[in-house]
Amino acid sequence: MVIFSKEEMYDADKYTIDSLGVSSEILMENAGQAITHKILKIVKPTDTITIFCGHGNNGGDGIAIARRLKNLNFNVNLVIIPNPSTYKGPSLYHLNLYKNHGYSFFSYDKSTNQLIDKSTVIIDAILGIGFKCKSNSIYYQLISDINKSNAKIISIDIPSGVSANGEMIENPIKAHYTFTVSFPKISAFLYPSKINYGKISVVDAGIIFDHKSKTTLKQTWNEENFKSTLPIRQPNSHKGTYGKALIIGGSRYMPSAPILSAKACILSGIGLIVLGIPEFAKSYAINHLLEATYTSCLEKDGYIYDFQIPDKTSIIACGPGLSRKTITRNVVKKVILSNVPIILDADALYFLNDELINLIKLRNQPTVLTPHTGEMARLCKCSVTEIETNRFQISKQKAIEWNCFLVLKGPYTILSTPEGNQYVNTSGNEGLAKGGTGDALTGIITAFIPCHENMQHAISNAIFVHGLSADLLTQSTKTSRSMTSTNIINNLNNVFKEMVNKNYELD
Repeated sequence: MVIFSKEEMYDADKYTIDSLGVSSEILMENAGQAITHKILKIVKPTDTITIFCGHGNNGGDGIAIARRLKNLNFNVNLVIIPNPSTYKGPSLYHLNLYKNHGYSFFSYDKSTNQLIDKSTVIIDAILGIGFKCKSNSIYYQLISDINKSNAKIISIDIPSGVSANGEMIENPIKAHYTFTVSFPKISAFLYPSKINYGKISVVDAGIIFDHKSKTTLKQTWNEENFKSTLPIRQPNSHKGTYGKALIIGGSRYMPSAPILSAKACILSGIGLIVLGIPEFAKSYAINHLLEATYTSCLEKDGYIYDFQIPDKTSIIACGPGLSRKTITRNVVKKVILSNVPIILDADALYFLNDELINLIKLRNQPTVLTPHTGEMARLCKCSVTEIETNRFQISKQKAIEWNCFLVLKGPYTILSTPEGNQYVNTSGNEGLAKGGTGDALTGIITAFIPCHENMQHAISNAIFVHGLSADLLTQSTKTSRSMTSTNIINNLNNVFKEMVNKNYELD
């Protein structure tokens, strides 16, 4: 499903009206009809419903909903903000249509706030995607009063006080449900704005974007995408078919990180796995990874500073547990100068100064960077807050600038491609907020790239599998609190059984 910014939503609306010839009045009617159908599933005939409508298109949608609910004999109070004289265009059209049906409404003033306490359901159609709301405005006070109510709150398109791009007033509407029109907005995939949406459902109002446009797209990646793009393992394949991976990492104080990556890589289907780890860690690895082989490494005091790339290596992952010692920088540089796809994670990202980033820009093989928010802030020389509030914009910009596939980890992990397209993962939960889960993701990506023809499919599917493992654990044996990275890895077999094997049935 395509995700839109405020500007892109305006462009799609304009394209539908100007190029396709669908009037804004019809689009508003479509939205009202589709949302009413959703509302009927969560309200009761005995409910007292109050709909607060601003004077923009969002308010016009609310008026269309009010008319339809009244036609069905629901007890509906319609409140116009601030008064009918501020209405124009399609919103005025629907207000007149509402009045032509013989229905009455309230013009907003302080006395109408009494309706809030009497309501069991409040429908928020106050502010839309491009809101401009000051803290001393009537909207701000109304929103605050609605949030204090005991009513079930339903927002139309977007919670009032939240913009499409993620900006918020201090205390936006805290909806229980949000029925968003035609396309989800960026703020539905950002925190803290996501929290205000409640349960999100997208309704079709007939708005179409220009598919011939050369602009890049943002879209979700879900179970359907995963099932349609995961390669089938052929019965006549062999270990070489699924790639030979080299994982470089580990150090005196972090010996286990590359082991976690390697185990996740094995359980995700890699054909051959080679580890480049310090000598002291090999005895531990041998006890946990019978399938692994090893490459020779040069080290000092338990820190690797050089390594050998085995013949026929098809992908290299570098970084888990590598350490930030100066002598290990050469390892990262050597990986970047290799002529195979590479994944740089964890400590490898620490060394990405201007010199190494310039080398990445020149690579003719795919590069995957997997920073979390803090690592991304360091790479971009900015604050964590700036990354968190501009996840889409910054990750897209840097993926293009650095010629890489950039995996910005976190809730709704975003994959940005070198062309600027973005794919938002829809699996996962707070159980992934544990040490080692990033190492597991690195291993899954490492396994998936050699067996996919399409890099974006490989990375998006790996991210989805990683999150789905956590989701299935919380549905069965684990809570998000007690979940560990080892649990995530050991559960990968169940993920593949659930998602792949159930698609095949014997005659």
